[in-house]
Amino acid sequence: MAGPGEVDRPVFGTVLFGTVCRKVVSSPYFFWALLALPSIQLLLTLEEGRGQQGTSAVHEIVGISGVLATFLMLIALSLSPLRSMFPNARVVGSLLRRRRYIGVAAFCYSVVHLVFYLLDVGSAGEVFAEFAAPGILTGWVALFIFVPLTLTSNAVMTRALGWRHWKMLQRGIYAAAVLVMAHWIVVEGEPGPLIFFAVLALLECYRLWRKFAERDSREAFADPGSP
Repeated sequence: MAGPGEVDRPVFGTVLFGTVCRKVVSSPYFFWALLALPSIQLLLTLEEGRGQQGTSAVHEIVGISGVLATFLMLIALSLSPLRSMFPNARVVGSLLRRRRYIGVAAFCYSVVHLVFYLLDVGSAGEVFAEFAAPGILTGWVALFIFVPLTLTSNAVMTRALGWRHWKMLQRGIYAAAVLVMAHWIVVEGEPGPLIFFAVLALLECYRLWRKFAERDSREAFADPGSP
């Protein structure tokens, strides 16, 4: 029991530990570490394939990295609609503040996807031969859209472009999402992945409905005499 003017050491230690934990968890480095965790599976897959059928491991990494890139992109796109749906949810708000990190991580995994795809194909001739195939071309175009979005995904470029122009550029992610969906469905040969994009489309429809409903409400309040 601490005396007058003294601090109970166990309580002080608990408070200090909690403060340190909160600072660590809120650190961008901790969030980057979380986003990098799936890469451990990629490294393990590559290591397991060494000395055996290396091509099968490379092909597996193509699939894993593509799924990771796609789901991170879908998470980043779903945050704004989820914020409209759950405006007081702390988890959604925290992820929304880190949405740029998620988008950059999605691009990084898409680059890994590209690198191992090239290794899996094996030659430049074969890459060019199937470049125009619908399932492959959609992936290339989506990646080309991702490049300027990632390069401008920082505060410096936001100020340089101006908020309005930067926002217009970033909306290209929706075109990339459609292309990624087509790429995945055509390559896999089944419509299963469509369900994930359908969920995102429903969330976006809700966000737009909520946005226009709030705008109409504000206009009606500003002009109560209007019909």
